[in-house]
Amino acid sequence: MGSGDKDLRLYGEAALGSWGPPPAPDAPPQEEDVPEEIIFRSPFPRPRAGALRNILATIAVGAIIVALVWFFDRPGGAGSSQAITLTAAASGPPPRVDQPAPDFRVRGLDGQYYQLSDFRGQPVWINFWATWCPPCRAENPDIQEVYEANKGDGLVVLAIDIGEDTNTVRGYVKRTSLTYTVGLDQSTEIAARYRIVGIPTHFFVDRDGVLREWRIGSMSKKTMEKKVAEIMGPAAEEER
Repeated sequence: MGSGDKDLRLYGEAALGSWGPPPAPDAPPQEEDVPEEIIFRSPFPRPRAGALRNILATIAVGAIIVALVWFFDRPGGAGSSQAITLTAAASGPPPRVDQPAPDFRVRGLDGQYYQLSDFRGQPVWINFWATWCPPCRAENPDIQEVYEANKGDGLVVLAIDIGEDTNTVRGYVKRTSLTYTVGLDQSTEIAARYRIVGIPTHFFVDRDGVLREWRIGSMSKKTMEKKVAEIMGPAAEEER
């Protein structure tokens, strides 16, 4: 080997020694180990215990409100009635379904007195109401129509106005052309005996004087017709 070749070889080795081997192709960067809790962490901050309790309480209150709205807005529910305060104290046994309806005597707008027990043999629909009560006023035309359709078969409607003066009630009845019997419970004693807490409240009494249904709140006309039909049957004595 000549000196030239030797110098070239040495030169090449020196160059390689200084430069090193050619770089390898770029390798993909290695993934770092990431804690599992970070990988699956929600993008939203975790609520503190106090905040979580507030959220759950809000959801619970919302569910209660929805349930109350459903209950009070359904036909016959308390939401279709108006609360009323009575001045008289309750007396006698309270009304009970499938038991004789508590007897009472009431003065009508016509000045006559009506005794519930005097209507034995006839179905009686007792309606506690007042002229200032919006649900009461709303259902009065339907009560009138159902009464007109069934009075020929003996239906009696006793609409007991609670706590109002005669002129107020008489004026309302005249304006609305109601023809069923309207009584005045100005002392609220009858309402107290029947444990009225909201109006309108309806009691359906069959021909035997037995209370068959007790409903708080206004009703649709269809419901009225159904409840009246249930008390329009013959008296037990007639069946025998």
